[in-house]
Amino acid sequence: MQKLKIALLLFLPLILLLNTSFNAGRNTPPVAAVASKPLSDSMTLPKQLADEKYFGPVLDIYPPTIVGNFGEPRRLHFHTGLDFRTNQEEGHKVFAAAGGYISRINVNGAGYGNALYITHPNGYVTVYGHLLRFNPQIMQRLRREQYAKENFAVDFYLKPDELPVMKGDTIALSGNTGGSGGPHLHFEIRDSAERIYNPMLFGYKLKDDLKPVVNYLKFYPLDDLKYKSDGYRTKVLGKAGVYEVTGGIVKLNAEQVGVSINTWDVLNLSEAHIGIYNITVFDGDKMIYEYQMDRIAFSDKRDVLSHTDYSIFVNEAHRTFHKCFVEPGNRCPVYCNLSNSGVIDLSDGKAHDIHIEVSDFSGNVSQVKFKLQQDKASILFKAGDLKYTTLFDYDHANEFANSDIKIKIPQGCLFDNVFFNYSSALSTDPTVFSKVHQVDNSNTQLFDWFDLSVKTENLNPALADKAIVIFKDGIGATTSRGGKFENGFINCRAREFGTYYARMDTTAPQIKSLNVLAGKNMRTYKKLLFKITDNLSGIVEFDTYMDDKWTVTEYDAKSATLFHILDQSLSLGEHTFKVVVTDERKNRAEYSIKFMM
Repeated sequence: MQKLKIALLLFLPLILLLNTSFNAGRNTPPVAAVASKPLSDSMTLPKQLADEKYFGPVLDIYPPTIVGNFGEPRRLHFHTGLDFRTNQEEGHKVFAAAGGYISRINVNGAGYGNALYITHPNGYVTVYGHLLRFNPQIMQRLRREQYAKENFAVDFYLKPDELPVMKGDTIALSGNTGGSGGPHLHFEIRDSAERIYNPMLFGYKLKDDLKPVVNYLKFYPLDDLKYKSDGYRTKVLGKAGVYEVTGGIVKLNAEQVGVSINTWDVLNLSEAHIGIYNITVFDGDKMIYEYQMDRIAFSDKRDVLSHTDYSIFVNEAHRTFHKCFVEPGNRCPVYCNLSNSGVIDLSDGKAHDIHIEVSDFSGNVSQVKFKLQQDKASILFKAGDLKYTTLFDYDHANEFANSDIKIKIPQGCLFDNVFFNYSSALSTDPTVFSKVHQVDNSNTQLFDWFDLSVKTENLNPALADKAIVIFKDGIGATTSRGGKFENGFINCRAREFGTYYARMDTTAPQIKSLNVLAGKNMRTYKKLLFKITDNLSGIVEFDTYMDDKWTVTEYDAKSATLFHILDQSLSLGEHTFKVVVTDERKNRAEYSIKFMM
């Protein structure tokens, strides 16, 4: 029985972008303990980085261009590689960056899709994602694994002598598989400890003589007004990499202030807006903050939720404001020089000369210069009423419970203290079997999972195994959190604040043929295409059979499409193709169709 674990991939494709088995614990020191020294020293980058000729081209397009770079903030993670442009086409040759051996093959309907990993003699591993197809030798090894496990989705490791490669060998064709938003090649460089490096450190530099763009600044009160004000945003003006604020000075009604900067980089030969490599902030002559994207670990990537102004990012088409101060629960090691966590102290009442520099990897620098001063008469920080149910301390485990809901948040899940709000209401929807719980709001993000229990109401005990918890975010999108019914509650795990309630899933998935009709002659077709969808809990497995024998059928989560590549050696005459799909609540659908060859 094929066990394609894709329930979470259907409704959480982004959080599973990388294999979570590599996530380590949050054992890095608190931000306050980060040493004030250059990143290259504090991260002890290996000597091999100086050899920029070890790795070669990975794509048959010259000159290469990218549509995404290392460390670029995404919705739920820092991007961990370079996304090489393939001109919106699939099928470009992908080359081994250096000699070594195929050490891992990972195939899935989401995430990196079809992905290869090459281990090299220098100790690094290169990763190639969203591939269309592997070369024939690798495909043969993949098919052997898939048929042995009767599973399309496989993730397995190989021995050094199984599939050796030389530098420049064609290992695959570029594609658009997995969670890709369009055809491209995702390329990474990791070390043996699964830390990910900026590939530009290894010589993957691109033509770039353009300076980064700066658009806005946003200021935040970090004293008594911290939790009462949404901050103040102002546009910057300038050109040729030199920017300033209107009037040259910003007067704020706070003693302790943080700043964020809306900035992005641009490249020659590309229209893409990509991430910034380095940001530094000076108060007078003193550097108080430095961010630099050379290396991160998988356990760091979700810290992007604290690094960016998340509310702006999700509500304004992914507009990125880099916070130039560090929240106490953010322990990402990309902050290499910090003084007072980047907080600007204006308590002396003087006008401070603030200087922000943003740099790309090629050394192009843009600057923003302005003065910052405390002014009690200023009204730029507008204070609102602070209404809350209870205070959650970022440095401790936190719990909240009443007769209808239980919340347990482990230590290390919060980036800062949260003035937590909770409310509930009865639902008029007959398909909802609990109160509707407002668990703070979805703009407040958490680093990791917490335990959530929702009490059910009017639930038929005979159908308790069909009950699930539904999460609805701030823009109305819903996701199943699954859960297990016990003593009147559905217990599940969650990673977001927002709206939660209980529903039942008794509806089987749907299977629809896209190009096969009963009795149709398919001899001239290359694929059998089907669409599989589920209304609520999400698909967890599918199986396909050709004439009652299990057969490999590929899956694309973003289009919910199954496609079976027809074996042109099939005998002439009638054949039967069967699809069996099961959702997370074990509702099962089966579809069979006969066709001709």
